[in-house]
Amino acid sequence: MISKQDLERLIAREGGDHKILSLFLDMSVNSDNKRTHQVFLAQREGQFRELESERAGHSREAIGAAFGRIRDWLDNEFDEENRGVVIYVELDGDWFEALQFPVTVQNRMVIGPRPAIGPLAQVIESYHHHGVILLDREHVRILSVYLGTLMDEIEVRGKPLDIAHDIQAGGYSQQRYQRRKLEEMKHFFREFTREVEAFERRYQPEDFVILGTDENVARFMEFLPDRIRDLVAYTGPMRVDELSSEVLERLEPHLEELRVQEAQEVLQRLRERAQQDYLATAGFQSTLSALQEGKVDTLIIERDGDGEEGSRCPTCGFVFALEVKTCPYDGTSTTAGVNLVEEAIRMAEAQGAEVQFVSPSTADDLRGVGSLLRF
Repeated sequence: MISKQDLERLIAREGGDHKILSLFLDMSVNSDNKRTHQVFLAQREGQFRELESERAGHSREAIGAAFGRIRDWLDNEFDEENRGVVIYVELDGDWFEALQFPVTVQNRMVIGPRPAIGPLAQVIESYHHHGVILLDREHVRILSVYLGTLMDEIEVRGKPLDIAHDIQAGGYSQQRYQRRKLEEMKHFFREFTREVEAFERRYQPEDFVILGTDENVARFMEFLPDRIRDLVAYTGPMRVDELSSEVLERLEPHLEELRVQEAQEVLQRLRERAQQDYLATAGFQSTLSALQEGKVDTLIIERDGDGEEGSRCPTCGFVFALEVKTCPYDGTSTTAGVNLVEEAIRMAEAQGAEVQFVSPSTADDLRGVGSLLRF
């Protein structure tokens, strides 16, 4: 399963003597239960068949060999349960790496000096690691869920209280029994809370979801410490013994709603700050400047974007969104054709800034990108 560590490792990879082919494939099936990635692959491979073999960095032979390695991996290594793939191939080199995951990614191919990481970052940053708690008064299950997939599960059952033979409906014995059941529930909920705390320390989920009856969920919330309670993003009804696959299927629309709500909230916060000209940027030039000065707390950028190009100074490395032919800092001639979306995401990830992807066109008033600043 892909993780933030994969992203960090790819960002840290320095450009070498060989170009890198970065390929992102949507491996989902269509209404006819077929995958259509072969069409995209054939189209991209056909674009290079007429190239002269001596074209620097894009030779016909090197790209043909890369596609051969890609098809071999897809035929022999791809797990058909997954829906997305990213493959990196060093042209005329040895490096080959493939990552697969259970969510889709937009078909895309890039050839450049470094591995392209934008679409991979979009997948990783758009899905939280959830801790899903299902409970009743005697039983708890805690699921580790990432990218819509069950990663691990912990189950704890309390030992039910034995019913004494002298207990009758009503009367003092029944009242005593009810008190004992209440104490038993409190005992179990304290035990369940310890399990949740241990889960949080081990798996470090970004949020929690608690499922059960309204009464049990409300009572259990009272036992949680503040730091855990503050991580609860959603509560709802669910049987504790529901199949894990059914839990994930029924929960996904609610998690998607949370993702949309989170994006809308951060976008609104950016708009408010930008209007007040307070610790915010809008547009590529001011956002890139803030990133290169290390000021960005959160980068907000439209998903699936890659059309913006700028320039880079080969001496100081500064990136410009505008058409700048000479670096204003050291006078060096700049290099054009720099993918600004890729550069912004790469810088934000490398600095540990949060990256929030929003739906296309929702940030048009901010020119597609902006940031919340630390200072």
